[in-house]
Amino acid sequence: MAKIHYPKESKPKRNKTWYKKKTERGLTIWQILFRALVIVSALALCISYLSIFIDPSFLSLPYFFGLYYIPIFVLNVILLIIGLVRMKRYLIISLVALLPTLFFADLFVKFGGEEKSVSGDEVKIMTYNVGRMAASPKGMNSSQTLSKICEFAAREAPDVLCLQEFYTSDTSAVSRILKYLPYRCHYFYGAGKNFSGNITFSRYPIVDKGVITFKDTHNLCLWSDVRINDVTVRLYNCHLQSNRLSFTNTIRRMAKKGQFTDEVKNVHERLAHSNIQRGEQVGAIRDHIKSSTIPTMVCGDFNDTPMSYTYHTLASDHKDSFADGGNGFGSTYSVLWPLLRIDYILVPEDVSCDRTHITRVPYSDHYPVSTLIYF
Repeated sequence: MAKIHYPKESKPKRNKTWYKKKTERGLTIWQILFRALVIVSALALCISYLSIFIDPSFLSLPYFFGLYYIPIFVLNVILLIIGLVRMKRYLIISLVALLPTLFFADLFVKFGGEEKSVSGDEVKIMTYNVGRMAASPKGMNSSQTLSKICEFAAREAPDVLCLQEFYTSDTSAVSRILKYLPYRCHYFYGAGKNFSGNITFSRYPIVDKGVITFKDTHNLCLWSDVRINDVTVRLYNCHLQSNRLSFTNTIRRMAKKGQFTDEVKNVHERLAHSNIQRGEQVGAIRDHIKSSTIPTMVCGDFNDTPMSYTYHTLASDHKDSFADGGNGFGSTYSVLWPLLRIDYILVPEDVSCDRTHITRVPYSDHYPVSTLIYF
């Protein structure tokens, strides 16, 4: 008797392309995820634009979008490229979100600066956060670092030099350095043999001076009325509230098992608190500037990027020397270079700037910024 063979039941094949399955609306899972990412990224970029108008002491959340502007911008560029290649129907969302960056690009990077025809008296301004002379190369103490900084300043020969976070154990030492800049004013916090603060050196006479101090912090803003030939200009030498974060230590703590979420929360709480303080400090400086009857310049370490309320409040009615006369990357902070630009020279709108330069010297975690201005 012949053996009867029954057909075996075939198992359904596993669909390895689940993301190609279409929903009831005819979209694949991949298309839905991509659309959501495009919309969220575009929205985040738009909030980063708005952050420059919102006082963080009133609402701190938009600040974080401005802080992360560059990675958000890069993400939107990547999505735009994908849209050009594969997802053309979503292209318009990324494109519209990126268009406003045309107004902010020269605050971060500039290439091929054009030759300028300038006239008037040339004055070189430099600002430099020297980081308490504590971030110098290994093997150098604070005295040796100060010596290197003075040698650098003498070579660069600025007519006006603003230093922040200058550390000294003897305040009388200020009168013994950079003697080619005979006019100077300073304000230090501290006692005993531990002083830190801001100094303004000038080749031109300082006819008046003062200081704006802030509550519950050693940050400050020194102001000086400098007589430059026939013009008197008020110069603000600022060191605003820092975020007080060590990127190395933060990353190390995040890497520990079970601490990532707590550390992220802690970092954002500290950023929010310092940003609120900066907002209050900026308000005090803004009010002081408004009361001035003479032209004003603002320079120093703002501890904030160009996509911030801090920068745009102080830059109001001023010209950014880097945007006007810079070339290359605008980053002034050695950590995460070239992403962070936090040191600035802002000049009166009717003053021309030329050859704004950021010098990558290793004597601090900040880089000095210099520019030529013409009165």
